[in-house]
Amino acid sequence: MLGRESVLQTTLRPKHVPRSRSRPMVSSTNSSMRISIVICNYNYGAFLEAAIRSAVEQDYADTEVLVVDDGSTDDSRSILERWRNRVSVLYKDNGGQISAYNAGFERITGDVVIFLDSDDLLDRNACSAVVAAFEPQVAKVHFRLRLIDSAGAPLGACIPTRLAEGDLADRLLVHGELYDSSPGSGNAYRVSALRRLMPMLADSRDRHGADFFAILGTSLLGTVRTAHRGPLGSYRVHRPEQTQALAFGNASPDPEEPARAYRRYGRARLWLAERLGADCILPAPAPIFSLEKSRYALAIFSARTYVDGLRAGGKLLSESVLPSIYRMRASVPFRVAMMGWAVGILVLPRSMGLPVARYVCNPGNR
Repeated sequence: MLGRESVLQTTLRPKHVPRSRSRPMVSSTNSSMRISIVICNYNYGAFLEAAIRSAVEQDYADTEVLVVDDGSTDDSRSILERWRNRVSVLYKDNGGQISAYNAGFERITGDVVIFLDSDDLLDRNACSAVVAAFEPQVAKVHFRLRLIDSAGAPLGACIPTRLAEGDLADRLLVHGELYDSSPGSGNAYRVSALRRLMPMLADSRDRHGADFFAILGTSLLGTVRTAHRGPLGSYRVHRPEQTQALAFGNASPDPEEPARAYRRYGRARLWLAERLGADCILPAPAPIFSLEKSRYALAIFSARTYVDGLRAGGKLLSESVLPSIYRMRASVPFRVAMMGWAVGILVLPRSMGLPVARYVCNPGNR
């Protein structure tokens, strides 16, 4: 796979050498781009048909849709068979998200690929907006997602709050900084760039996080752009109570999640060095606020007493939360506000601090 001709020929430089802003032009034009939408599904039969419909009803004509079913045991197969005349279907044994990305990528024919989670949706104009944003040196385009409930009703918020743009490689190669990106379904990757990275490395203890690897790796192979200032898709929050959690997402809040994410970053360092060479060895990551904020809030509000919460939170505040805020690429007023938030939820009475903590930790609560 790595031997195929690459449309995007980008020379990677040693991590301490400034990156040139000049990159060779790509051969394809936006008007000739083909979009591949790979829908990754595992036991989401309740949402699968809506995801497929959002993909096949795109207003961009040259679009192909492939559904990778990762060993579902619900009614997903019967739903997929009804759509056989509109989409391609790949059935595989259950192996996790990374294996689904790898299997789907092997079979696409497009110039750009979107990996759509089967509980999420694309707006009808998502592909056309993505194509319009793919200038010659762009390796990844991302866009915001509105939050919806299990029935598809809007919850009134969008994620993420901020999206980074431009040449972001030095943030990773020099500073070890992750950048603000949409989650999985809100990203479109240039296939020729992603081909240099595939297949992703699976791990028996962590079979997920494929979007993390793709988001991280493609930013080393070109620039990143935002397709549209507003949302171009929807992220489904499955249960109403999840909007009241101290962490965003459909999994239960887990104080070990930041540690898992940092281990994932360590695997990504090995993967990128193997695929792209020694010049692309990432430094060890600095504390990342997007990971630390929920661990911090959970330590405070899950403590048995107020004093226990002060002890646990105070330790994290000095060790990781304040350093992560200090390193944020944000305005001084924003960082000061986040420092005030961190100190405030630590010292406020729990009944007052909890809603303040939720507001920052969980966009679904806003």
